[in-house]
Amino acid sequence: MKNLFQTLLLFPIVAMFSSCNNSTISPEPISYTPDGQCTIELLDSKTDEQLDSLRSFCDTIFIRRVVNVYKDTVYDDTIFTGNEKYTSFIYLDRKTDKYDTLTKFTAEKSGESGPCGRVPIYCTLDSSDTQKTFSCTETSTCYMYNLMARDVETAVIRLPDVRLPANSLLCSQPGYRCVVDTVYYDTFHTTLRTIARDTTFLNYGANAWTDYVPAVNAPAFDTAAFRNALDTLDTQNEIFGMDTLLTGYSISVEGLPDWVLDPNKILCPQNDSLVICYKITTKYRPYGVAYTYPTPYTQSRFVLRNNLEAPLEKDTLITWKLKYSYDEGNSFKNNTDSLTITTLFRGLSN
Repeated sequence: MKNLFQTLLLFPIVAMFSSCNNSTISPEPISYTPDGQCTIELLDSKTDEQLDSLRSFCDTIFIRRVVNVYKDTVYDDTIFTGNEKYTSFIYLDRKTDKYDTLTKFTAEKSGESGPCGRVPIYCTLDSSDTQKTFSCTETSTCYMYNLMARDVETAVIRLPDVRLPANSLLCSQPGYRCVVDTVYYDTFHTTLRTIARDTTFLNYGANAWTDYVPAVNAPAFDTAAFRNALDTLDTQNEIFGMDTLLTGYSISVEGLPDWVLDPNKILCPQNDSLVICYKITTKYRPYGVAYTYPTPYTQSRFVLRNNLEAPLEKDTLITWKLKYSYDEGNSFKNNTDSLTITTLFRGLSN
């Protein structure tokens, strides 16, 4: 390895020597021999007295550099310098309706962060049901490397002191000449230093743990349940006698009278009385939901509230529109739509 390092390190110096040889006006001396008494190695350090002694009987002092060239490299041994663990799985991107593969560093615990671009993922496996399932979450934060001066280890390579006249190259001086000897070898023997990479394949490949594929965890909007629950409502009840509706979708209504309070309408005090006003609802995408496979699906109760002072005298049929949208996590096909519903509001006449 040392020889290889020296070879790579001194390629620029070799180029410099070649340049010096090409630019020197004097012809190539015939007295040069690699091990001659007028030859010194490039990395040899000579005192002024030693150089004066050589000049007393050498017309030219040759500064020699040996370059070792290897035709092949053979790794006699392998040393693992580290171990990297990865988790890989296929998931369904419902926005494109296509499958994709994710491979990330494995986090040892939930919420574990990492450098931006290499944030690990933490997965929990569930074998309690008939189908094995899993959920994986990346932390929503990452950090940048902040290298302080004291934390930076700078490698300083020092070459042995070579006698060079001030502001000039030694080989450009009269009485000196730089030469390069190239020695060829068949094989360079060294040790391979590498990092072991271990990947756990959750749902694909020969050793897959399951065939479950996570996706945006939002079922299609249950239109049948809403139509059934809103088909007939009784104005004698506070919430019209509605069945309980649970959904993870955002819902708004259009075309209902003011005495029907949807979730976006509230009673506001004004001039010592209650009037209907609208609640502005901003739904923020849950922090980090894009880094969860599958995405969470949280349901809440939906009702229409009765704001009548007294029940209707007779049955009333109203056709209106219910709009729904799933806006948490990734959007997907048909996640936003509307229903036209006809509701019979029962009055006292029945």
